[in-house]
Amino acid sequence: MASSTTQLSLLDVVNQCDSYPLSDSKDPAQQARLASLTFHDFVVDGIPVGRIHSTIVPYMAAYNDTTPTFHITDNAVAFMPWMNDYNSRSDSIAQMLEQWRKNEDVFPVLKGWRGELYGVYTHIIDPATTKQGAALAIERSACGLFGVHAYGIHMNGFVRTGPSPQDLQMWIARRSLTKPTYPGLLDNMVAGGMGFGHSPWYTVIKESMEEASLPEEIAKRARSVGTISYTKLSKNGKETQPETQIMYDLELPLGLSPVPCDSEVENFRLWTMDEVLTAIRAGEFKPNCACACLHFMLRHGVLTPENEPDYLEIDQRLHRRIEYPGPKKWPTFKEEH
Repeated sequence: MASSTTQLSLLDVVNQCDSYPLSDSKDPAQQARLASLTFHDFVVDGIPVGRIHSTIVPYMAAYNDTTPTFHITDNAVAFMPWMNDYNSRSDSIAQMLEQWRKNEDVFPVLKGWRGELYGVYTHIIDPATTKQGAALAIERSACGLFGVHAYGIHMNGFVRTGPSPQDLQMWIARRSLTKPTYPGLLDNMVAGGMGFGHSPWYTVIKESMEEASLPEEIAKRARSVGTISYTKLSKNGKETQPETQIMYDLELPLGLSPVPCDSEVENFRLWTMDEVLTAIRAGEFKPNCACACLHFMLRHGVLTPENEPDYLEIDQRLHRRIEYPGPKKWPTFKEEH
C-alpha cells in the first residue's frame, strides 16, 4: 500500500495499470523501454496470442527434451504440428506448469496457484480443435508468463443522495489480507476473473453473492456499461498481463449494504466521490480497481474536461487495444442454472 503522503495524478494511476510500453508512443522513454524488453511471440495456429519473456523460453526448450511440445525460433514459440487441438495443448501446458510449480525461485508467480483455468482464443472456432472456441486453457496464475489475454468483471455499487454527480456515493471493498495478490488494498464492490466456462453475466451473479452477499434478484439489476482494457508489465519486466474488464453498474438503495460472504473481502464502506478520489490519489486501490472507479466517474460526470487536466488521455488510455483475439461467444459449460 502507498504511504499516506503519496499524491498521484489520475493519469499516474492509469499508467500504473497500463504499464506495458505503447508501441506507437512518440515518448523517447517509452520507446527505449519497449526496445529493452525481450519477448517471444506465443503463437497458436499461426496467430499470436501472447508473449513469453526470453528468460522463460529455455525452460520450455528443456521441457521439449522429454515431452516434445513447442516449436521454438529466435522470436516465437508455437506448438508442434501434432499439438493441434484444445486437449493436447491444454494438457501439455498443464503438465509443464506442474513441473514449474516446484521451482518457485524461477517462477514466483506460481506461488499464487489458483486451480482455475482461463481460456486462450484465436480466430479459429472449429469445434474439432477448440473447446467452445478456445484453442487451449491455462492456469490462471500462469497467464502472465504467457502474456495471454485475460478477462474479468468489475461492478461498481453506488447510491444516489441527490441529483448532482457529486451526490453519488460508491461502495468500496477492502481486500482480504490473505489474498495472494494486492492484499489489503481497496477494490470495487464486486470483481472477479472469468474462469473458463463462465460468461460475464454469470460471473456477476456468482461474485455478487460470494463477495458481497447480494442475492441474485438484486444482482440482476446490474447494467452492462462497457469495458476497460490495459496491459500490465510486472515489476521484474518478465510477465505481461493484457486484460479486459467488463464493467457493470449496480444502483443500490440507501438501506441496503453489501456484507462480506467469503474470505476475499475484509469489509465494505460507503464513500463520497471525494473520498474515493483521495484514496485513488494516495495509491490505496488495486490499480485496475482504481481504473474501474475512474471509468465510473467519467461516465457519471464526476470527472469532466473542466475539472481534470488529463481527461482526454485518461479516457483514451482506459481502452487500450489488445492485440490478441478474444471470444466471439462466451463459453458457458461450467454454469449452473
